[in-house]
Amino acid sequence: MKTLLILTILTLTTFGCSNKQTPKDEKATVTETEELTDTIFKQVADFPTIKDTTKFIDDLRQIFGLEVDESTSQTANEKISIYKKVNIYGSKYDYIFIEYDYGDGSMAAYPWKYQLLLTTDGEIVNYLAGQRFEFVTIFQNQSPFLLALTATAKGNGGHELYKISNDTLESVYEGYYDYGVPTYDSHEDNRIYQPNELTLKVKDFNNDGVNDISFNGKILLIQGQNKNGDWFDSETINGKTVTYSVDNPFKKIPVEFVFLYDKQTGHFKAKENYTEKYRLDN
Repeated sequence: MKTLLILTILTLTTFGCSNKQTPKDEKATVTETEELTDTIFKQVADFPTIKDTTKFIDDLRQIFGLEVDESTSQTANEKISIYKKVNIYGSKYDYIFIEYDYGDGSMAAYPWKYQLLLTTDGEIVNYLAGQRFEFVTIFQNQSPFLLALTATAKGNGGHELYKISNDTLESVYEGYYDYGVPTYDSHEDNRIYQPNELTLKVKDFNNDGVNDISFNGKILLIQGQNKNGDWFDSETINGKTVTYSVDNPFKKIPVEFVFLYDKQTGHFKAKENYTEKYRLDN
C-alpha cells in the first residue's frame, strides 16, 4: 500500500524545509497556511477541465511525490487517462478520481500508472498503483466499492477492495494481501488462471440477506504433476510424447474463492482455506 495522507504531508513538508535556501540576513517564515498549500492539488478547481496537461501532470507528480522512471518514451506516452468525480461506499461526499498513466518504465515499477483519490478541495485521500480498477456495486442502492487489480510484471497478483471509512480508504477484502489468495495469474511457470484475472461475482452465498463476493475461473496446470508433487513438461502416453502447455494443459481445475461479508468488521473474509485447498503457495 502506498503512503497515506499523513505520511505524504510529513514527507513533503520535511523535504521542502530541508532544501530551502535562506539568505543569511533574512529569516525564513513558513506559515501553517503555506505548508498546507504545498499539499493541495489546486487544479481541481477547474474540474473537469484540464487547461494544460503538462502542467497538470507536473503538479500532480511534485505535490504528491509520485515516483516515475523518466525517459523519452515515458515523456512521450504519459497521460491523464481518467479524471472524474466519484462516490464510494461509506461516504456521502464526492471525490475526485485521477489515473495518471506514464506508459513505460522498469519492470519493478510496473504497471507504470497511479490512481489517486482526492477530496474536491484537492487533498490526497490515498493513491494506488493498480494494473486495472473499477467501481463495483455490491450492495443494492448503495455507492460502489473501489476494486483494484495489482500485479507484477511477471503476471502474479490479486485484487484489493476499498470503501471510505473516516475520510480514508479502508481495505475490506481479506484475500490476496492478508491470506495469500492470488486472483490473477498470467505467469507461465507451472500453472496459470483461465481467465488470467478471475471473474468477480456478487451474490449472497450464505443466505444472510447481505451480498458476498467470489472470484471464479480455472487453474490450468501447464506442466504435469505426479503423486509426489514433482513437475514435468512432457510424458509418453501410448507410445507418443505429450508436451503440456497453455494450449494443451495437463489438467483444468475449476476454482471459486468465496469471501463472505462479515457484518461486524465490514470486511469480506474467506469462506475456507483456499491456499491449502488448491496448494496456491506451490
